[in-house]
Amino acid sequence: MFARVSTYQGGAEQLLEGFERAYFLTDSSADRAVTVTLWDSQTAMAASAEWASKARDHAAHDSGAAVESVRTYEVALTAEKSALR
Repeated sequence: MFARVSTYQGGAEQLLEGFERAYFLTDSSADRAVTVTLWDSQTAMAASAEWASKARDHAAHDSGAAVESVRTYEVALTAEKSALR
C-alpha cells in the first residue's frame, strides 16, 4: 500500500466544506476506476464542482486515463453491515 500526501496553504476549509467521505474503486481486469465522493448537501457538492473538475482532469492526465462521465446522485439509503444482522 502506498500513499501520496499533498499539502495546501489557505482555503482548505472552504474547499472541503460539506465533504463527508470519498471512495476510489478499481476493476483492474477491466482497466477501469470509479470515484465516489459524499457531501452533506447538494449546495456543498455544487460548490466543489470547479475544483473537482480540475482534480479529475489532472488525475486522468497524469495516469494516461480519460474521464468518461460525471453524474450526481442523491444518497437514498446508507447501511452498515453490523446493522443488517
